[in-house]
Amino acid sequence: MRRSWLLPVTAALLMFAAWPHAGIPLLIFTAWWPLFRLSDLHLRERRKWFFAKIYLAFFLFNLLTTYWIWFATPAGAVMAILANSLLMSLTFWIWHRARQRLPVSMSVVLFPVLWISFEKMHYVWDLEWPWLTMGNVWSAWPWSVQWYEYTGVFGGSLWVLAGALWFYYLTRRSFRPSRRWVPWLAFVFLPLMLSALRYLTYEEKGPEARVLILQPNIDPWTSKFDRPNTEMAGDLIRLIPPDTTRWDLILAPETALPQGMEIDRLRFRRAVEMLRDVAEEHQSPVLTGVSLYHILRQSDSLPPTANYSKRNHTWYQLYNSALFIRPGGELSLYHKAILVPGAEKMPYRSLFQPLLGDLVLDLGGMSGTHTPSCEPVVFRYGKLKVAPIICYESIFGDYVRRYVLKGANLLAVISNDGWWKRTSGYRQHFDYARLRAIETRRDVVRAANTGRSGLIDQRGRAVASLGYNRRGILDVRPHLNEAVTFYTRHGDYIARLALFLTALLLLYALLGRKKGGYTINSNPS
Repeated sequence: MRRSWLLPVTAALLMFAAWPHAGIPLLIFTAWWPLFRLSDLHLRERRKWFFAKIYLAFFLFNLLTTYWIWFATPAGAVMAILANSLLMSLTFWIWHRARQRLPVSMSVVLFPVLWISFEKMHYVWDLEWPWLTMGNVWSAWPWSVQWYEYTGVFGGSLWVLAGALWFYYLTRRSFRPSRRWVPWLAFVFLPLMLSALRYLTYEEKGPEARVLILQPNIDPWTSKFDRPNTEMAGDLIRLIPPDTTRWDLILAPETALPQGMEIDRLRFRRAVEMLRDVAEEHQSPVLTGVSLYHILRQSDSLPPTANYSKRNHTWYQLYNSALFIRPGGELSLYHKAILVPGAEKMPYRSLFQPLLGDLVLDLGGMSGTHTPSCEPVVFRYGKLKVAPIICYESIFGDYVRRYVLKGANLLAVISNDGWWKRTSGYRQHFDYARLRAIETRRDVVRAANTGRSGLIDQRGRAVASLGYNRRGILDVRPHLNEAVTFYTRHGDYIARLALFLTALLLLYALLGRKKGGYTINSNPS
């Protein structure tokens, strides 16, 4: 009985050891073994506490890999870790119960498609949290998943989940080598070898551009949000070389101008005028993050994202935005579309706000719900067609590809990763952008307030970067690719197929007469 409690702990440690910046991704194929073993034990001997054990596994996995949320919002970290552990546990528990009513062949298919369906849910519902999607485990090894240009990150999830279940079947009797292992080894290592070959032979596509990346390195906890926008703009301008060099883009971080500015009077704000002068002097467009608001008139109908100020007795909207300033002074805006649950929006606000008020937002550390854009926006100037991707959005491959379908030939990620301090969080965030580069075959330029800023090429390789807690610039030369990948055209087709198969198999398990379909090995090793 005590040994069965060691299984979930072992699973969590192996998953953590496989995750980026903790260990070796190949360990992920073995990490699921203790959970499959646990499922077998409880089916054969009808033991108690099954759900508690799998919850322990996923709780430890979430805690070890996403503990850094605590530094941004302690309450948000507790909620995220507890809730995501519960969702993962429920998904595995559903498979555990369904396999008792399914033939072996169907239960084998159900596991990966059910888990991918759960992962897809985390991309589309109001509590988005796809950080621990299994396909992300390869993000620090971009050479290993060059085929994401065809499958996206869910291709990696399918590879991991199918390979892990196959590995368990092979080891149910013995770990001794036999010819049974040859197909599994081919399943794991052949994609790695073909991907490595593609990585080594791939040639950057598109004409070269020149981008200046600014990393001001201002601590968001101690000084950034207390300084006026003019001071922040001046700090950015001092980073720019004083000569008359022309760039195709000057890129500054998320909320580089942090004090809220009214949208209707944006062009008259002194900080914006200072950046317009920079764009004019260097004949270079400037892309920067800004905080904006819009005061609603009494005659306006209130949108769902409206906030009320008790102090001023007014309704208003908040925006986390990207501002594009062209030479000549023309301004364009994009408002962050995928908002962080609990920090930038109240999930299912119409349901929970009457019950909780603004409690969720208060715990997340923000002053109100932000208003998102409905669609991606591509900023154009000359040969440049740049996608403004704001922080959290860079994890969402299906959303990023929509920029490319609108013509983007360069991905620009602006972020403020200093909330998480010097932890694995900001490193993982940078690495996940590598997967977007591979999926779309677009270079990624990334400006973070405190690091890690850099250039990621179309292979997912970090060509240049500035580390955490460093102030400086990067003068980089990305390529502007116009070609469209298979994944960009078709999106998360693997997840859509998984959802369809999951519905069919669960319906069969629920309504079918087949019981006890999974054959339990009477003498497991």
